[in-house]
Amino acid sequence: MSFFAELKRRNVVRVGIAYMVIGWVIAQVAEFTVDNFGAPDWVLKTFVVFLFLGLPLALFFAWAFEMTPEGIKREKDVDRSQSITTKTGRKLDFTITGVLVVAVGFLLADKFMLQNDAPIDDEIVATESHSIAVLPFVNMSDDKDYFADGLSEELLNLLAKVPDLKVAGRTSSFAFKGKNDDLRAIGDALGVTTVLEGSVRRSGERLRVTAQLIKVNDGFHIWSETYDRQMADIFDIQDDVATAITDALKLHLSPSVDRSTSDTEAYALYLEALALRINGNAEDVSNAQNLLDQAIGLDPDFALAYELKSDFHWLAAGWIADGPASQKLAYDSAMKALQLDPTLNDAKSYAGTARPDWTWIHEIESLEELLREEPANVSAMEALTYDLIIAGYFEESARLAQQIIEIEPLAGLGYWRKGEALFAAGEFEEGRTFFRRAAEIDSIQSMWLLGSDALLQGDDEAAIEWYEVHSTAMGSDPSAIRSFIESVRDTGSGKAYLDQWVESAVTDATNIDELRQPYYWYLVFGFLDDYWLAIETLSDGIDRGWTNADTLEQGGMVFRRTGFAQHPRYLQQSVASSLTELWDKRGPPDHCNKVDGEWVCE
Repeated sequence: MSFFAELKRRNVVRVGIAYMVIGWVIAQVAEFTVDNFGAPDWVLKTFVVFLFLGLPLALFFAWAFEMTPEGIKREKDVDRSQSITTKTGRKLDFTITGVLVVAVGFLLADKFMLQNDAPIDDEIVATESHSIAVLPFVNMSDDKDYFADGLSEELLNLLAKVPDLKVAGRTSSFAFKGKNDDLRAIGDALGVTTVLEGSVRRSGERLRVTAQLIKVNDGFHIWSETYDRQMADIFDIQDDVATAITDALKLHLSPSVDRSTSDTEAYALYLEALALRINGNAEDVSNAQNLLDQAIGLDPDFALAYELKSDFHWLAAGWIADGPASQKLAYDSAMKALQLDPTLNDAKSYAGTARPDWTWIHEIESLEELLREEPANVSAMEALTYDLIIAGYFEESARLAQQIIEIEPLAGLGYWRKGEALFAAGEFEEGRTFFRRAAEIDSIQSMWLLGSDALLQGDDEAAIEWYEVHSTAMGSDPSAIRSFIESVRDTGSGKAYLDQWVESAVTDATNIDELRQPYYWYLVFGFLDDYWLAIETLSDGIDRGWTNADTLEQGGMVFRRTGFAQHPRYLQQSVASSLTELWDKRGPPDHCNKVDGEWVCE
């Protein structure tokens, strides 16, 4: 008898087929379980390895042993005339057939039921307001969350460009990362009717992305899909997800994913850098710039990488490194991005706001142009709100800040900016409400402004409390704040005390952040005595490279109140900073008018 015939007689072939079919079904069930319970990637990999190791054991067992009416015996101990291998083979055939039916059923269910949990009710979807939150996709790989976070933000940015679709902001959506909140609570908090959630598993060049669109009021799955693709197909996956969502919501998707690179590793590095934009602290900015340099090294024509690099340099210009140098880098990166792709809206904005011949006109017009192209661009809205407050357009800035709040209800930024605008317009009590809300969420700056406001009201105890909270949130020692406030409250000796205190702090500083921090206290002195004296001292700090012009403005918001604009120094400063040129072109601000060809502020 041939060896192959003996394999068939002993049912080794049937056992091998049965093992592989049953193993495949078990692996599918295991993968479904792992995906839904959030287990790490190695769990499924380990399980599959054990399944493979079991195959040779099953084949060896089928060759060496035989099932008999008396139980399992070694094959050599079984009388061939009494063997029941033929009956066992028929049972294995039935088993294989049954498992194959189950497998086919599973595939059909996965295709037509699990991936589309229920038919879309066109009438219901069409009549609801179109709003969505893109929750951060769950990372199912063994690496960090950067890739999953970056992919989530790319989808968010893509959907934000869809007309008539309200998309919750990145900061608010990412507030639910790692949580298992009820969908109704998420919908109420973000003001949306649907959420997009999913998971990402990346293994080398293989990519598995699951996504599902869910109605928050009842948990109904409008659409879901799983994509098992190569990393090179990442753009197609993003397109497919966005198209499926807009089709389900009966909206039109005009933009498509920008394929500005064909290098998948460069794009993966870009997504990691994009994920770091969420926090925007000094370490993240530096790490993101390094990632983008690597991406550009792999693809020197990667326009989106240059655009994002400009964004991070602009962040650095504000509060991390030397402002003018970072501003030039932001401009150079933006111009390179536009050279490669003239359609990039953010790059156009940075080219205008960071240009060498910068003026207020250039900056505000660039931001307004970006918002005409992308009305839900929160970063541009925030920057424009800040600029409009500085320029004196208080009511307009308050309206714009309210739009930020509607997009980012769980981020302190919009509340902080609206508080500033209301203070500037003299609406102090309402402004304090927004400052407090911002401080409750995440705004350290609002804590500082509330302390400064308390000083202006003569409530030193409340001021000290807020300053101590602010100092603790900044990671600084708050123990000296009380004695500091009490010492500088004496207007006769306060200035000398402040000079000595700041000089000592500057001497001990080891980096620009530590240099800048003491200069905020000159603004505190301004709240206690003479704001313009504080401005002069801060200007000296700018000349010596110890701080930058932002420090002047960040405390000035509180002073934009009744009577402040009447100070002759206010108009002098507005002329010196070219604000009056902006007023001439854009129209008068809330508190100034032109009388007989001359600007007068009231």
